[in-house]
Amino acid sequence: MKTKSYKVIFFWLLIVGGAFAINYFNQTRAHQKLAFQTTQVFFDQIVLSRAWNAGHGGVYVPITENTQPNPYLDDPFRDLETLEGVKLTKINPAFMTRQIAEIASRENGVQFHITSLKPIRPDNKPLEWEKNWLMSFEKGAREFGAFIQNNSGTGFRYMAPLITEQSCLRCHAEQGYKLGDVRGGISVTLPFFPKADYFSLLMGYGVAALLGSIIIFIAGQMLDKKEGEQQELIKNLQDALREIKTLQGIVPICSFCKKIRDDKGFWSQVESYVSQHTEAEFSHGICPDCRKEHYPELYDKKKE
Repeated sequence: MKTKSYKVIFFWLLIVGGAFAINYFNQTRAHQKLAFQTTQVFFDQIVLSRAWNAGHGGVYVPITENTQPNPYLDDPFRDLETLEGVKLTKINPAFMTRQIAEIASRENGVQFHITSLKPIRPDNKPLEWEKNWLMSFEKGAREFGAFIQNNSGTGFRYMAPLITEQSCLRCHAEQGYKLGDVRGGISVTLPFFPKADYFSLLMGYGVAALLGSIIIFIAGQMLDKKEGEQQELIKNLQDALREIKTLQGIVPICSFCKKIRDDKGFWSQVESYVSQHTEAEFSHGICPDCRKEHYPELYDKKKE
């Protein structure tokens, strides 16, 4: 029975382990999906801002110490001066993206990087992992994302392509881009992203596995005890049956005194032997022959 209990515990652990594996997979997928959605929101906001800027053909802002004219913007109207003498410079989508990236990195650590396999600005050269993803975008991939380990712990990086639109051709047509081409991409890196709570999941299934195993073991012990009692009862019944069968077989009995010899070699009266081996009880009386032999006067008197 103990072997059966161990088998049941083994199958119980298999069931719990299978359920844990399924939930672990689902939680991992949900955690990754949350990371994708978070970085996609940042990416979409950047793309919308760029679309607004490109739709206006760029925007002019005052030239300051932190905002100098973009040396990579080939535009005869890049810099203007108002009638009041205020000097302005045009901010195109790429320049605006860089400035937003600087603010985001300073405020919350989120990193944006606009890049391309054919960058106009040298600092927009892709990193190795960005280069690999850009090459995949040109083959049809839509987006990439991956968890990373850094000094802050676990982070997440995401990248999606920038598709050439009509407004993009003002600056990038001379690079050979056409409508619909993958012109580059924007990567979004979250330096820290909360880890999935696997500890609670592990503890929950661990407790279930332990309690289930204990209950199965205790139930097995109780069944073992019950089975032992049943086996003892069966043994007793079998012993009684063997005694009965022995009584039904050849019984050694004295030819003169009629005592019976038991299995141990002792001689005992018939009634004692039978009482020990059966449920029968004896009452004593005198048969007619013995009465005639031992009590003739009573026999003759009764006969008269």
